Amino acid sequence: MSIGRSARKGLLSTVLLSTLVLLGATGNAQAVAEPTVELPISSASDIVVDRVHQRLYISDPADSSVLVTDYDGSVVAEIPSQPDAAGLALSDRFLYVALPSTNAISVINRETLQEINRYSTGRGIEPRHLAYVGNRLWFGYDTSLVGKLGSVESDGFVRLNLDGPHSWDSAPFLVPGSYGTLVAGAPGRTPTGQSVTELQVYDASLSTPVSTAYASEPVAPGSGGLSDMALTNDGKHVVTAGTSPEGAQLFRTSDLSADGTYATAGAPNAVSTSMDGRVVTGTAGPTSQDLSVFLPGNSTALQTYDLSDDVVPGGLAWDPFTSDLFALTQPSGGGPVTLHVTTPAKADTTMTLQAPTTAERNEPLTLSGTLSSPLPIPDATGVRVTRTDAASPDGVTVGTTGVSSLNTFTIDDVPPVSGTVTYTVTYAGDGAHNGTTATATVQIK
Repeated sequence: MSIGRSARKGLLSTVLLSTLVLLGATGNAQAVAEPTVELPISSASDIVVDRVHQRLYISDPADSSVLVTDYDGSVVAEIPSQPDAAGLALSDRFLYVALPSTNAISVINRETLQEINRYSTGRGIEPRHLAYVGNRLWFGYDTSLVGKLGSVESDGFVRLNLDGPHSWDSAPFLVPGSYGTLVAGAPGRTPTGQSVTELQVYDASLSTPVSTAYASEPVAPGSGGLSDMALTNDGKHVVTAGTSPEGAQLFRTSDLSADGTYATAGAPNAVSTSMDGRVVTGTAGPTSQDLSVFLPGNSTALQTYDLSDDVVPGGLAWDPFTSDLFALTQPSGGGPVTLHVTTPAKADTTMTLQAPTTAERNEPLTLSGTLSSPLPIPDATGVRVTRTDAASPDGVTVGTTGVSSLNTFTIDDVPPVSGTVTYTVTYAGDGAHNGTTATATVQIK
């Protein structure tokens, strides 16, 4: 007896624990437990993270709805009547859903999860990909012949053909950036039939976007069959995932020149980036490396995961300020969509500490040091300093000090007793970095 859609929702409280293999940068393998939840949907077009409400929104074109879950995959709501639900985007208050089959974009209140408006894009205008930039909603859309770029103003007015004489082979993917940056991309072909990825960067701070960079790369330096893309945390690069060649391709947003590859086992079909600089790619097909996590600028994966099923195209999302990584998978022959909630391994940190060999009792001394990691150290990072001496054999806290943007710090102290004094500096770590300590010994006269 098959389980119907409404009945299957009752099973979602059961969280399955599957054991995955994580491969570290050193090649050593360790087993990790990863929670997975089989969702009550059989298709997924897009996934976005609502950090404010700790929710995930997943568009389900097969059921013409948007599934809303919490971070653990438990169903919060299902937003119905979203025909052929495709791309998603968030503003401060709303969730937007592209509805290509009805030539419209729906507006969902993020508090109530109710549709409050629906913008008509016009007959034959099929919005598929969305991005919210510069206080307006942008959409890549299909027409009967080509793909184009449009927008919805704050008053609901829809503007079309904003890329002027330029056109795409299909509705372009859109990625929002800071300071009004909008990156668009779509798969295409050269006049000789060669597969390409076509990319364009816009200044979208005004109602009419201005192109600041364009590239149409052949398959040799670029990537064909584009299925997803993302901006790095600093906005300096766009990472593309496509059917060829193997590896996610890296392009400078300044001029869209090729700038490297993130090596993957198989052609990636999904990519996402975190605020701390990490890049994650997803693949489909017969590979044990369904997810690959990279440190910024490092072409070799820090770790990989075997998720058993195929990653859904575009089915990756990262909470922008934590290490929560969400991946959607599906069996290659079709079937239920599964949500994987993963916390990638933290990056190691290294600390150095310099101190004078000798110093005078009751006189100020200064220690200095550095804190470094392959993953950038956040600006607000601090380190704790303790002093161990004859007066405080168990150690006493001297204080805390901040780490500068150059990853350096200094410590001032006035040692109260003579003899050997040991200073210990501790970095506690955070969601993306392992902690570390360093010590230095000073002879106090």
